[in-house]
Amino acid sequence: MRKLDLVIPCFNEQESLPLFFEALKDVKDKMNDVSVRFIFVNDGSRDRTREVVEKAIEKDSRVTLINLARNFGKEAAMTAGLAHARGDAIV
Repeated sequence: MRKLDLVIPCFNEQESLPLFFEALKDVKDKMNDVSVRFIFVNDGSRDRTREVVEKAIEKDSRVTLINLARNFGKEAAMTAGLAHARGDAIV
């Protein structure tokens, strides 16, 4: 089975993450021949982004979270996510 890792940088996304998770549900349920892992990188959010992703982790073992100590910018967040990715393909 092929492995796909999705790296998703987040900064103050508490409002949009529930919609994002709902959209991902439809996609990941259709990908039977691919093992998908979702790597969320919390880039120093000041809202409840961390808590929203942690709730998603409780529901789905394919969701992972990396928390950065402060806001470093999306490039640093992407680099942190790529460093943790192990899939055959990384998006």
